Amino acid sequence: MAKIAVEREENLKKGRITHGILRVLRERPLQIPGYRGASLSAAFLPKLEEHGIGRKRRNNIRIAIDRLRRLRCIEHNVGDDRNTLRITSAGEKRLRQYDMENLALKTFPRWDGLWRIVMFDIPEDKKRARDAISRKLKQLGFYQLQKSVSCHYVDCQSEVEFIEDYLGINGLITYVEARSLGASEQLVRRFFKLK
Repeated sequence: MAKIAVEREENLKKGRITHGILRVLRERPLQIPGYRGASLSAAFLPKLEEHGIGRKRRNNIRIAIDRLRRLRCIEHNVGDDRNTLRITSAGEKRLRQYDMENLALKTFPRWDGLWRIVMFDIPEDKKRARDAISRKLKQLGFYQLQKSVSCHYVDCQSEVEFIEDYLGINGLITYVEARSLGASEQLVRRFFKLK
């Protein structure tokens, strides 16, 4: 009885199993003995446990794999004596979408004294990308200095490059590290609760 209660209390974020399966297949294609429910789940379980998805999710794993096959995010190839599951280009795109949704800045206990300023000048024909980057920067906790200028105190160059690449706006975002923000610095320090 207690086992069932624990299993019900454990809620996984929507798409976490799918995300885990795609991550495992991105690392390398998976050889499986047969495309049957039990063997399929058993092949993924050790790898998914590393991502925090436990054994009680066997049926969910099988359902997620079937859904990914229907969406053509993974493909099942039958070889001589083995079956192979591998990620497709649609699966790579879906995985990048998950990565974008779950993007977060690493926080550090101490500030290094540098401000990270992100500036973008995106043309009107890419308005959706411009709006998306504004929303994402706000979601990540950036302070908006001007309409297309935001800043943060955490090193976030790799995250900004990922956003730029994901939205397909390479070369339209400028990332600057500065020691001072001029007249706006006190206001921004209060926003981030920095001394």
